Amino acid sequence: MTVFGFLVLIGLLDSLANGGDIMSGDGGFSDTFRYMILRAPVIFDRIFIFTIVVAILLTYVKLIRQHELVALLGFGISVPKQIMLLTPIVLAAGFSSITLIDYTIAPAVRSLQAWGIGEYKIKNITPETPLWLEDNGRIVRAEKRVSYEELGNIEIYQRSSKGQVENVIWAETAIYKNPNWELTGVQSLPVKGANGKSILPVTMGSTGIWETAQTPMTIARLAAEPRDLSMSEMRQFRRPGNSGSKPRFAYGFWHAHRFTRPLAGWILLLCAVPLMQRTGRQDTGDKALILGISMGFIFLIIDGAMATFATSGGMGVTSAIAGPLIVFAILGAYLCLQAESL
Repeated sequence: MTVFGFLVLIGLLDSLANGGDIMSGDGGFSDTFRYMILRAPVIFDRIFIFTIVVAILLTYVKLIRQHELVALLGFGISVPKQIMLLTPIVLAAGFSSITLIDYTIAPAVRSLQAWGIGEYKIKNITPETPLWLEDNGRIVRAEKRVSYEELGNIEIYQRSSKGQVENVIWAETAIYKNPNWELTGVQSLPVKGANGKSILPVTMGSTGIWETAQTPMTIARLAAEPRDLSMSEMRQFRRPGNSGSKPRFAYGFWHAHRFTRPLAGWILLLCAVPLMQRTGRQDTGDKALILGISMGFIFLIIDGAMATFATSGGMGVTSAIAGPLIVFAILGAYLCLQAESL
């Protein structure tokens, strides 16, 4: 219920923010729900750890208000035992969440890219952040994504077996015509044998063909944010020579980040349970709830900052992943000791 409530609330706000794009052209009211459904896996990926924390806190608020927490403590169910009892469901929720995200987020993002709405109009393919890829020994650069099946400002560097550039091809657009791409506004510059001489590009005609195994789907996968891919795709792009629009360490970070989310959920459980040990006659759990939610927000802020540093190359992947987990694990252990000593 907590997840559903957050998804509906954030989904509505998100659809309102992009309402102009949704209703433009032939868009109808039903497209709003279509957009919310497609965005749901992306939103869920961003908030599911926080929803686990909120669900734990709300469970304890109910126990406190119905004076059941006093009974649990009276039967000898201490803070460590409470954590042990909640551990299986928290880990199950964490692993089921990352499995659901892994199967749904990549197809949803590709559908949003094909729709070309909101931030997905030209996602990650701009003159400032062009798409580079290696294709059968050639280096290809694209500066625009006009639509799901059309790229703009294409450069193709044809190389020899030794890696030397022999020819450069420019094209205004590349439109996917299964199984290849049709180039328009094509020019060629033969570099082989130039020996430093000035050579002018040669117009090759109005159209040409880019023979490649790349499809709009593979281009969408390459252009997507590393976080918006499945774990198998992240694993593929983090290998040397297989990187997409971001450096391979960015894909390595998000792969490790998603894999460790169940552990993060358990560590936040370790912090939340001692905070909620309120057994006073007049206690309602409201103050503890606010503290717990604040703790969850602080974790998200620190975790987001570490993600920014790691994906930009500012710090190592292991340090960025382990740092927040170690800090909050120490905090949780301290809170447990404090709760047991009272």
